[in-house]
Amino acid sequence: MSLVFISIWLACTGAKLAADPDADTGAEALVDPLSWSVRAPGPYGVGYRSFEARYSPGPAFEERFIRVNLWYPTDDTDGPEGEYTVGIDALVIEEASFAAPVHGGGYPVHVHSHGHMGYGATSAFLARYFASHGIVTVAPDHTDNTIIDNQDPLGAAHYFHRPLDIKAALNALDAQEAPFDTAAVMLSGHSFGAYTTWGSAGAEYQNAGPACSDWCTPQEEEMFGPGLKDERVVSTMPMAGTLRRQWFGDSGEMSVGGPVLFFSGTNDDVGQLNQFEQLGNIDFTWMELEGGCHQSFALGACSSLDPQLGFELIQTTALAFFRQTVLGDFADETVGIATGETRLSDIVITRRRQGG
Repeated sequence: MSLVFISIWLACTGAKLAADPDADTGAEALVDPLSWSVRAPGPYGVGYRSFEARYSPGPAFEERFIRVNLWYPTDDTDGPEGEYTVGIDALVIEEASFAAPVHGGGYPVHVHSHGHMGYGATSAFLARYFASHGIVTVAPDHTDNTIIDNQDPLGAAHYFHRPLDIKAALNALDAQEAPFDTAAVMLSGHSFGAYTTWGSAGAEYQNAGPACSDWCTPQEEEMFGPGLKDERVVSTMPMAGTLRRQWFGDSGEMSVGGPVLFFSGTNDDVGQLNQFEQLGNIDFTWMELEGGCHQSFALGACSSLDPQLGFELIQTTALAFFRQTVLGDFADETVGIATGETRLSDIVITRRRQGG
């Protein structure tokens, strides 16, 4: 689908506020989406589309093409199943119509970065849950590192491509006439995607020179700097992947201004305890799921933790974190769940730093 065509159908989504279908006054009552509990799906079905975006990483580099995956709220109740880069999702409707946005600034935006040899839809459970609450999720396929096109060995350029892919996906939404509110977004990432969250949120590449030694071209080394930060990213949620000090050095995380919610599983050693002990004094919450595996945060394959239970705990907490950090929802339930002060399950272990 072309970006021009996307502009046309998005421009036709209608009013900024939706009517309450249960109102008996005859007048349109305004919907308050922050009144919906984060513990249950919202009232919408889930639409899905994908399109191609292209951008130039810089004058020394070839144009880059990425597939952009988009999930959004819909009032449609039937239609074709969603077709991802790999696989079919019977829980989403391909090319569904858009429900009218219920947030005054337009559709709030969640962005996601997939892991090594993944694709944009590997954590679709999060995208579906957010869409049911009127929030869109946009997730690029990171070209050259997906299950269908992985380059082995992966070139150094991919380490700046990932944050730039996030910018390109958000820019593709900004280019539309329709009401996507990209001024402040939350970025999540699974595994290798956790690296993307730190780079996009502004972690300083203190160690780029040594990391690039005998690997990067001079033009590639110059890319690792402040230009990878996206000011629209105000909070991040890395999952099953830790801060890569080979790039960010001893304290690069101190340049990240927004809060971080980190998820891991006890059956997936990615260096999470070492990360927590070495972090600077930033706004950082670590939630660990007892029995959680690497795929508890993506495709769900885990023999030691029921996948559905894992999804429910992650998506509920993620939505609360999004509503607090992006939408300014400071209700007791929202804040309690986002910070771990309200414990959703005995299998959730929470540790916090309260800097920043």
